[in-house]
Amino acid sequence: MTATIFPVGLSEMVIGRKIEQRFGLMGLARLLKVIELVKERADASAPVPVAVVAWGDFLAALHCDHEAAGDFLSYCEHARVLDRGNDDGRLRITLVGELAARLAPPQALTATPAGRQLFDTEKQWAEWFKSELTCPPYLANDPVTRQLFRRWCATNVTTDEVEAATERAIKAGEAPHPAILHDHLKALRVDKLRALA
Repeated sequence: MTATIFPVGLSEMVIGRKIEQRFGLMGLARLLKVIELVKERADASAPVPVAVVAWGDFLAALHCDHEAAGDFLSYCEHARVLDRGNDDGRLRITLVGELAARLAPPQALTATPAGRQLFDTEKQWAEWFKSELTCPPYLANDPVTRQLFRRWCATNVTTDEVEAATERAIKAGEAPHPAILHDHLKALRVDKLRALA
């Protein structure tokens, strides 16, 4: 039996909350099963976790029928947690996005820059939102959202600040929508100014 390192705080990740909201705790358990299946079958040296699973094994592992599995996989694929494909009649699953990044081996994690990250273009923010916050492409590319991203570039907003704004939004019971995060970013910066006064 090989050790699988699950991302700490999976249920607190944006995708974890989305899946729990949509499918309940059973959905979160199924997500863990998918991670387990992929990690067991994936080539450890591959940069991206990919596994090929027989449909029967997949359905047995998730304790569901073909329809429920299809609904779950479609939701995960749309939320950019995984990509699925067909490999000689078997299911091919590729983990993507934040989940794949959190499951990457330690040597792959050291290659990413540490600390605060500033973006120079709105496109970089849009890509970050899609990959890190599983923001749907239509929302990340919306003209109003892109205007916010340009404003963030001009005012040197960092990814750390956006993550702090995301935490504030979640505590307030609000979805981490870019417009909502912008309001929380303004509040964070006002709080910082008051602390300096």
